[in-house]
Amino acid sequence: MIENEQAPKISAIMPVYNGIGYIESSLPPLIEMLERGELCEVLVVDDGSTDSTVELASGMGATVIDSGGRLGPGGARNRAGELAEGDILWFVDADVVVKHGAPAHLLSGFADDHVVAVFGSYDDRPPAQNFFSQYKNLVHHYYHQLASEDAVTFWAGCGAVRRDAFLSVGGFDTERYKYPSVEDIELGNRCLLYTS
Repeated sequence: MIENEQAPKISAIMPVYNGIGYIESSLPPLIEMLERGELCEVLVVDDGSTDSTVELASGMGATVIDSGGRLGPGGARNRAGELAEGDILWFVDADVVVKHGAPAHLLSGFADDHVVAVFGSYDDRPPAQNFFSQYKNLVHHYYHQLASEDAVTFWAGCGAVRRDAFLSVGGFDTERYKYPSVEDIELGNRCLLYTS
C-alpha cells in the first residue's frame, strides 16, 4: 500500500485489440500492483477484439471497457482517460511488461508539481527473438538511456500524464492521427503548453 495517503492515484490503462499472446505476460504485473494498492485501477480498453482478450483480462482482475468500435490505440486511451478514477493516467501497451516498482518511479517523477508527464524506457533485454525486433528495442533503449531527463516528448507505450492536463488538452488527437503514428509525441508537445 502507498504510505502517503496524499499521493496521487494512478490508473493503469491498456488499449488492446486481439491481445492474446501479449496480455498473459503484460497484465499480471499490473494486477499485482493493483492488489498491493500501488494502482487504483487497471483499465483494459478492448478495441473490438475477436479473440478471448476480454474474457482473459476480466478473469485476471482488470476492469474491461469497450471502446465502442475500432478507435485505434489513441481513441481507446482517450475513452479510458475520460472514465478513469486516477489523478495520473499510466498508459501501458499490451506488449509492454512493466517492472516491479514502476509506480514508485512514476510518483517520484510527479513529485514536482510542474511535471505534467513522464515515460519509461525500453530495457536492454528484449524478449523478441527476431533480429528486427531486437534491433528496434535496443535502439530505443539506447536513446532513452542517453536522453535528457527533461524530455519534451512523450511515449504512450509506457507513459503517464496528469489526468487534468490530458483532459484539458483534449487527449490524443485521433482526427489528425487516424492510425498509430506520432500521436503520443504530439500529445507531449501539447502538454508542454498546459498550465494548471
